[in-house]
Amino acid sequence: MKLFFLIQFLIVISGEKVKASNCIKMQPTTDTVYIYYDANRNRYELKANELEYVPVNAKESSSGIYSGGTYESVVLKDGDRKKLVSLFKAAKANKKAHTDKNIKPNTAIEIRVDNKKESFLLKAKSAINLSMNNYLKQLIKK
Repeated sequence: MKLFFLIQFLIVISGEKVKASNCIKMQPTTDTVYIYYDANRNRYELKANELEYVPVNAKESSSGIYSGGTYESVVLKDGDRKKLVSLFKAAKANKKAHTDKNIKPNTAIEIRVDNKKESFLLKAKSAINLSMNNYLKQLIKK
């Protein structure tokens, strides 16, 4: 019995979930992924401590000409990550900043946890949107 609990303990600290009845390994738990799409639909994606900037290319743009530039990826310091996550949470909580109009220059946010995805649109001129956009640009330029 002690061996069983030792094995369960080792599995828990390894971050993997195991179905106890037949010991089949299941997928490890995943971190929350935060995604921000700016007015041009360039994507900023936060996974763990990595922030990626995935620009729209000319073929994907509505004009067929616009390019968002070059792909960037940065590893964030813990304080920067916490501040960014707090901005995403504030955006989610600020229902007055949300809109149902998917038009330029409004922005979009996705928050993914495991197999669940929540998305909403932000008014372009809302204070939380301006704060997020500025902070994301600042982080990518570092």
